[in-house]
Amino acid sequence: MTIKNWPLYFALFLGKLIAYLPYSWIKRFGVLLGAIMNRFANSRKAIAKKNIELCFPNFSPIKQQELVHANLISTGIGLLETTMLWLGPERNWKAITEIEGLKYLEQAKNAGTGGLLLSFHLTSLEIGGCLLGKQFPIAALYRKNEQELLERVMTQGRSRFVHPIPRENTREMIKWIKSNGFVWYAADQDYGRAQSVFVPFFDVSAATITATSRFVKLTKAPVIPMTQERVGNKVKITIHPPIKIGGTNENEDALLINQFLESYLINAPEHYLWVHRRFKTRPSENEASLYPKKKKSRPVTPNRYRDIIDSAIDIEYEHEMPTWLRNSAHLIIFVYLDKPWFKFEHPKLQDSINANLSRTINGTEYRFKGLVRYCESKRCYLIYLE
Repeated sequence: MTIKNWPLYFALFLGKLIAYLPYSWIKRFGVLLGAIMNRFANSRKAIAKKNIELCFPNFSPIKQQELVHANLISTGIGLLETTMLWLGPERNWKAITEIEGLKYLEQAKNAGTGGLLLSFHLTSLEIGGCLLGKQFPIAALYRKNEQELLERVMTQGRSRFVHPIPRENTREMIKWIKSNGFVWYAADQDYGRAQSVFVPFFDVSAATITATSRFVKLTKAPVIPMTQERVGNKVKITIHPPIKIGGTNENEDALLINQFLESYLINAPEHYLWVHRRFKTRPSENEASLYPKKKKSRPVTPNRYRDIIDSAIDIEYEHEMPTWLRNSAHLIIFVYLDKPWFKFEHPKLQDSINANLSRTINGTEYRFKGLVRYCESKRCYLIYLE
């Protein structure tokens, strides 16, 4: 255990203690955590406030403020539910689970098609999918965590309920579905311009990933939506009838997915994870960000560095070290220095940024938007162009 990681180990220790409490107590502590977030998590609160203002402009300022508060409470509960699932003991999961619409999964299984279990980033996302996995075998696409310890905790925790598949491992996901299996994944986060089309979400143009269309093309499997909500001390999971995702028109498919989510959130807006930057990528590259600027850039861990190299579509080396690479979302320039420089002010780094404000590779223009990250293990800065 390194000294710099002691806050994470301490948080996991506290989480382990809380995870052994009854579910009703965990919900109460989640309410307390949400109240603390409402008081101190100013950056996330500002993101939620902005999203709610954009999506519910007809709400009065007081109602918007109440919704932000209720949403942070729901988010706090969701965080401690995740702690219970990943760190807690086995318990009588059926006692807190109610499932409606399981017949739609059974029908697809009997037809031999498998299915895409379409979920969304509701604050109860983790507990909904995990509890379903206890009663119906499913795999789950997930995004790897850059922190090695958290990645291990997350993978081991989820493996108790579902079969985890890293989201970049499309081959395993396709194989699972073609073996008449079901893959649980969420399709409502902003992963950048390269992987998305722009369609309305509550009348706001939103970068919406096209993965669902691609998966349907590859598997011919039905797309079966899933939502969940907390009802007393139970979690009600609802499996909805399949929606008509054809796989041939990405814009139509993305719009249908957003419309389905809207129809659910109209009646339960506090259940959505409004604290994430849903409208981070704007249709015009020159359009200003809708959110406050991030205070700092996360470092590139060794695992993340390896994933970045593995994701390369094109890569160029000099003296066996990468100088630039291109993946599906970014062009990344590598700048090697002896040590990091305060506020990224090293002349060599600044010269590299100035020389790469705009760059065209294979007919695609990439532009620098201000993101620079440092990889301590390789002693290099990564300049990201989008």
